[in-house]
Amino acid sequence: MSAYIIVDIAIKNETEYKKYIAAITPSVTQYGGRYLVRGGNPETLDGSWQSSRMVVMEYPDRATAVAWLEAAELAPIHQMRRDNAHYCNMIVCDGVPG
Repeated sequence: MSAYIIVDIAIKNETEYKKYIAAITPSVTQYGGRYLVRGGNPETLDGSWQSSRMVVMEYPDRATAVAWLEAAELAPIHQMRRDNAHYCNMIVCDGVPG
């Protein structure tokens, strides 16, 4: 069953964040993932949640999604994200079997 990593992020250093994007993108594919949503300008249609950038990635399963986030070789790249964002909320959730 597919699993999805959902990221709500506010970028504070655009130049350095672009370097992070260039570094992290190949790893998503390497771990069997793909981007479904990757961008800014989200619009809250109901409720009070405010976000400036949303990212949604699909992975083959939860174990693979978590392995991508916890991979030792990716730790410095993930730290680039943390260092160049005001906040980054990241969750993983299972998809619904089709």
